Amino acid sequence: MVRILTKANVAELLNMVDALEYVEEAYKQLTLGNAFVPQRIAITDPAPGLTLVMPGIIGGEMSALATKIVSVYKKNPEKYNMPTVLAKVMIQDINTGDIVGIMDGSLITAMRTGAATGVSVKYLARKDSKVMSIYSAGVQAKKQVSGVYYGLNQKLEKCKVFDLKKETAEIFKSEIEKELGIEVEISESSDDLLLNTDIIVAATTSTTPIFSGDKVPEGVHISSIGAHAPDARELDTTTIKKASLLVAGLKEACIAEAGDYIIPINEGVISESDIVSIGNIITGKISSRSSDTEITVFKSVGISAQDVAVGKLVYDRALKEGIGQDIDF
Repeated sequence: MVRILTKANVAELLNMVDALEYVEEAYKQLTLGNAFVPQRIAITDPAPGLTLVMPGIIGGEMSALATKIVSVYKKNPEKYNMPTVLAKVMIQDINTGDIVGIMDGSLITAMRTGAATGVSVKYLARKDSKVMSIYSAGVQAKKQVSGVYYGLNQKLEKCKVFDLKKETAEIFKSEIEKELGIEVEISESSDDLLLNTDIIVAATTSTTPIFSGDKVPEGVHISSIGAHAPDARELDTTTIKKASLLVAGLKEACIAEAGDYIIPINEGVISESDIVSIGNIITGKISSRSSDTEITVFKSVGISAQDVAVGKLVYDRALKEGIGQDIDF
């Protein structure tokens, strides 16, 4: 039997607090050598969008084996009235290999990506952080704010946002203020986000740097979750050079896919040895920031371990609570 879970089912079963816990555990198990995530397979031309096939496995108590197939088709909203990002997650029985669950993966993708930033904030941001700035007000941006809010133990007080579409920013403001009860300020320019802030989140579709590193203030933590190709980046070389700690969701994945790190490496500004996986900080193998004036950077290109962990959580909870529909293939 295969348990089928719709997006509504997933929404009923998953919250950000649990997503944070499971994503953090996935990072930890990767560092401890109890998980394996092959480099994801990217499929594009002649299709008008990108498809990623992302398998992964986490052993130990989690005992999770799953594969996510996610597509990014930028013209979907205007041409087909469909989301840009679409995804499905297939859960396998780790003992038999049989597929036992299929669920909508769009919400899981958004939640685990928000949780990744939340984990980075927990370990890399200043402990007194209360204000964040975010570039973009789209669907992913909302989960980024939620991740930061819970990553800071609900101590976030204000979110500054800039989006080229004012209407999108207005909707973002209304929804975030209602959901989290924090102040949301719509900025008139992107540079406004660099002023009087503790945390900067880049969640855009841009392939070129979205702000100048010369304007980045001391003490901030920066999380970039947008660009995920060797020749694309949200952060410029100056930002990377100014940072005292360069962290990746998974170092190997970022060195292969993140232009934010690859381009400065090719320029000779930094080396691969300057980049660390966040699991090393979670497990205490590497120290976090040592002062409130340091700039820290976290780059995530998304790894299947996040989806495997959160997908297994949703599947197990669905079985326990009797949610979803069983299909006999």
